[in-house]
Amino acid sequence: MVFIAGVCIAIQPQRKPFIQLTVNGNPIKNGEVFTITPGQKIIVGAEISGGRRDFCNFPDTYADIAESAQILSRGKDGLTYSVNGKNAEWKLLNENIEFTGDNFMTIKSESKTSPAEITFSKTPFSQSVLKISIVTSWQFRQDDQTSLEENKAETMLYFKVAGTSDVWFSTHDLRASGIKNDRVQEKLVAVQSACDTIENYLNKVSFSKVQQAIRNFQEAVNEVKTTIDEVKVNNPTYQTKIVFVGLPSDNTFNILGSISQIKTNWETLETLVLNLKQQLAALPAKPTKESDAELIKIISSYLDWQNKLPANAFQIIPQYISELKTNDIQMPVNIQSVADAKKVTDYEQILSDFSAFLDKRTEQAPNEIQHINSTQTRLQAVRLFDGMLRSYVSSITWAEWQNTRQ
Repeated sequence: MVFIAGVCIAIQPQRKPFIQLTVNGNPIKNGEVFTITPGQKIIVGAEISGGRRDFCNFPDTYADIAESAQILSRGKDGLTYSVNGKNAEWKLLNENIEFTGDNFMTIKSESKTSPAEITFSKTPFSQSVLKISIVTSWQFRQDDQTSLEENKAETMLYFKVAGTSDVWFSTHDLRASGIKNDRVQEKLVAVQSACDTIENYLNKVSFSKVQQAIRNFQEAVNEVKTTIDEVKVNNPTYQTKIVFVGLPSDNTFNILGSISQIKTNWETLETLVLNLKQQLAALPAKPTKESDAELIKIISSYLDWQNKLPANAFQIIPQYISELKTNDIQMPVNIQSVADAKKVTDYEQILSDFSAFLDKRTEQAPNEIQHINSTQTRLQAVRLFDGMLRSYVSSITWAEWQNTRQ
């Protein structure tokens, strides 16, 4: 049968070669996430379209041949036509389909052109990916002249185990969900490393290094966006959601808040200690029922002050206010046990020990508050760096920021 082509100039440019997939005989979109269960078997079929196949299958739309051409035969595997009495032919010589999976699947395919049987592992996993590559070889012949052409395409088929989370990357400062990609993951690891560096410099009050570390962090974040865009060029349906969790400055910013609470508490210390010394001096040298109760009350007053300090105070003080010695601040165990048990077993010894403790606290308190004030002033730079980070992260439009502060 001869088909007469009235006008065979291409109406549309040829599409780039791409792959059409089926799962168990049903067409699916490229890049679609397919839900499976551990141990499940599926049949994946793949066929290349676009490129030379478009030319052969739909010459009225894609073939750039002369208006006078007569289409002699057409189909997905070849096109024969005649121009000015000369026959020309495009013919598919070879089609090679390759399926490549990860460690969570086994692949069985009888030939290079047949569908593949995919069997998923029964071991625990949440995501898996199958890469499909197709290479076709075409031959053009007219008179005694021949030429060869190769078309290539690849795509990814993503699988998610039913009932599992789609979060595939999670660290202290970052979370990624959706489709896992090794290149994107590599860039996320670099971002987390940059976050760790910023936090480390802030914690060590190495402020001269923080600004450069923030610039490095911004560059690493930009690399994530660039890489995601590059992945989408080859796979337009690729989707992943990036969430920035808090800020690298959160810990030091919270410590600054704790130091402010420590300062507020310390401002009452000198007056408290002087009052307690006066109350202690009024107690008799020998125990009575009333003096035991009063001693417990006086000891408890200092312990109440100590317990009002932030929970992390005795971790912060050695790191940021090293001039203060926690052993000098915290009530000695033998004295505290009296308040805890509400019982005085050795009145004279406790009276003497507590008096000596208060004498030392009276001497130390004025210098301690000066060191606390100095440290608080020095750490105000944290607010500047925190503001820089907050402004930058909140301006990122392609990812989400989860503010972890109240």
